[in-house]
Amino acid sequence: MRKFHRFLVFSVAALVLYLVYRYSFPVDSEGNYLFLKPLESSGNGVLTLLQQSADDRQTDVDGEGADETEREPDPKRLVNLTDFQFRIGNDICKENGSYSELLGVIMVTSYVGNDALRAAHRQAISQQKLISMGLLRIFSLGEIPERERFITQKALQSEQDLFGDLIQGNFQEAYRNLTYKHVMSLKWATEHCRRAKFVVKMDDDIVFDPFFVQNHLSDLGHGKDQPQGSLLAGFMFNNKKVIRLKANKWFVSREEFPREVYPPYLSGWLYIANQRAARKLVLQSEVVPFFWIDDTYVTGILAGQVGIKLHSLNKWFSANSEFLDCCIRDMKRYSYQCDYYVGPNGGNSRLIMDFVQELERCYDNACYQRPSEKPLTKTCVAEYKNTVQQQQQQHGTALVSMMRL
Repeated sequence: MRKFHRFLVFSVAALVLYLVYRYSFPVDSEGNYLFLKPLESSGNGVLTLLQQSADDRQTDVDGEGADETEREPDPKRLVNLTDFQFRIGNDICKENGSYSELLGVIMVTSYVGNDALRAAHRQAISQQKLISMGLLRIFSLGEIPERERFITQKALQSEQDLFGDLIQGNFQEAYRNLTYKHVMSLKWATEHCRRAKFVVKMDDDIVFDPFFVQNHLSDLGHGKDQPQGSLLAGFMFNNKKVIRLKANKWFVSREEFPREVYPPYLSGWLYIANQRAARKLVLQSEVVPFFWIDDTYVTGILAGQVGIKLHSLNKWFSANSEFLDCCIRDMKRYSYQCDYYVGPNGGNSRLIMDFVQELERCYDNACYQRPSEKPLTKTCVAEYKNTVQQQQQQHGTALVSMMRL
């Protein structure tokens, strides 16, 4: 009887182990277990496995996974590229000792042909002014695509010689290559300017308040809110559904991303990381397969893998450039402070300059907090422009009407 009981227990245990083995791990279309495949050849299957494990992973006391910052990143690797190098390098932090103790480095991902936008940022606030605030700005570019007809490599080198604020990677500019540019920005900041306390990543078509951001970073670096572990903070998305409509710009196939909802992530418009977090993201990008939506990949998938908790700064952001226009108007008329610190330029590079320059005047002359009974969302009226040419494909004058947002 005892032998029968032992046999029965052994059989049940073996069945349980088989069921766990059979159904707990993902398989590919041929029935092969993905975790048994080599990393480089496993493709998107590894992404699936890593995502699933990231959702279930328990983090340690300060909210992070295992510390890998002791490992040095591979200088020749950029996500899945193994021959990465800088076409235009930049050692400004190493060459100038006064830049070694920066509060933050602002990494602006910029399309190679957007020289007008880069010029707008430089006119809005100069590099010298930023350095006096403990900040440094660098524009991150890719290689010129064949379709680009308005800029040359010689012109880019001249821009670098004149301003000294560019880096360029040896990958081609393309919408689906933004992940390379994003990770390259963090890679440069952590390897070439590693003594800067914070990294601010932003896009080149974004308007932002550099004075407020500097004050915020200063408080983080010296005050009671100083982060003890990794910091990632920005506009946070939760429960964002994956778009499966093929006609949509953001279409993602199930082979690329099998789940129906993205993990929490930060908008690439602008976010803040400390060196610890940025370094962890760069290191993790060397082992997690490429995904082309850069902010989801870096601040969602990679951050989830290393257990970095995201912090919401959603109140900083406006989705409407018109609100920033109205802020400029009210700063001029009433010396009201702006309710927002980050937003899109709405295709108007002039807005980048006007917003920062009016903010500087406002801070110097002590603007007032906007009265609660006059919120920007109730008082801002934008101009809606529609041209006869757009309607009839003829020349004509602009028809301008007022539109409440």
